[in-house]
Amino acid sequence: MTEEKEVVTDNNSQENGKENNSDEETDLDSSIIRQVEYYFGDVNLPRDKFLREQVTLDDGWVPLDILIKFNRLAKLSTDTEVIANALAKSTSGLLEISDDKKKVRRSPELPIPEMNEERRKELMSRTIYAKGFPKDSSLDDVLKFFKQFEEVENVIMRRYLESQTKKRLFKGSVFATFKTKEQAEKFIDNKGLKYKDTELIILWQENYFQQKQEEYAAKKEQKNKKNKQKEVKEEKEEFKLPTGTVLHFSQSNEKMTRENIRDALTAIGAEIAFISYKVGETEGWVRLTKENAAKEIAEKIPEGKMKIEDTDVVFKVLEGDEEKAYLDKTIEEMSKRRRNMKNFKQNKHNNKGKNAKGKQNRKRKQDQHDEAPPTKVKADN
Repeated sequence: MTEEKEVVTDNNSQENGKENNSDEETDLDSSIIRQVEYYFGDVNLPRDKFLREQVTLDDGWVPLDILIKFNRLAKLSTDTEVIANALAKSTSGLLEISDDKKKVRRSPELPIPEMNEERRKELMSRTIYAKGFPKDSSLDDVLKFFKQFEEVENVIMRRYLESQTKKRLFKGSVFATFKTKEQAEKFIDNKGLKYKDTELIILWQENYFQQKQEEYAAKKEQKNKKNKQKEVKEEKEEFKLPTGTVLHFSQSNEKMTRENIRDALTAIGAEIAFISYKVGETEGWVRLTKENAAKEIAEKIPEGKMKIEDTDVVFKVLEGDEEKAYLDKTIEEMSKRRRNMKNFKQNKHNNKGKNAKGKQNRKRKQDQHDEAPPTKVKADN
């Protein structure tokens, strides 16, 4: 696909304590818990390279001074004491706070899931695609919408890089991973579900990917078809041959060669482009270089016969449909040779490239949240 996507992720899975919309402190505590539990949750932590490295340094403990460098948490608070006090109110059992309230870790009793193919498929089985959100929506807007449904572990706002401004813009669609497949099915069954006044397009993530692959394959096929037609058109224009240039000949000498024909016709002034003939054949064709040259040469051959290698060779000028058919076939053969040579060179180049790549170290892209200080996150459609 040609657009670049950037993933922005968050988690709205926790309903911690009694939320009171009029109580800003309680609302802030809930937001902090939700954000940090996302960082250490089953969805993010297995694929977050930076955070995974941090949890290996001190028996799983990560300093809050590190976490406040993550953008979304920093927007909520950079006061580590406020964050620690909020996390102490979590009832999920996912997190532990150090005695000095300066570090947090995932509970050792909850092993980090291994991000393998089986795990990827399991996540996809409870992940949905939803499109129809305003493109100026914030992540908080989207999270607030999903809060009214069953517990959602993760929401990914799908973004692309705008070529002129180089800004990452929201596409209006998201991936949402529910806690269980049953909860995701319940959401899928919400027919006619709207965000404000816009009805959402809702699919299973797997079906969405399949649909995009089919669309991509169809576009690729259409593009290849257009390129093929363009190539054929260009080749026809490039290989456009002058008319009135083809002589057909017939003879009975099994040892007659193209050189014999060429020498005889050259002797009477013919400028030959190509001779279609093989030794042992009884007929052949001579294509001359100049427009309408065939009639001029034919007039120099009395009664259309010429003695070559003690054999009468009969010549006639190809005209109309006969000439067109011969020239079209010639152009087709020339084009085919051109394509074969092009493919040969391309394959040779690709093989060299593969060998070179095989000697290089490849860096594996890691799925990370948008908060990690050292890297930017990119994701495919």
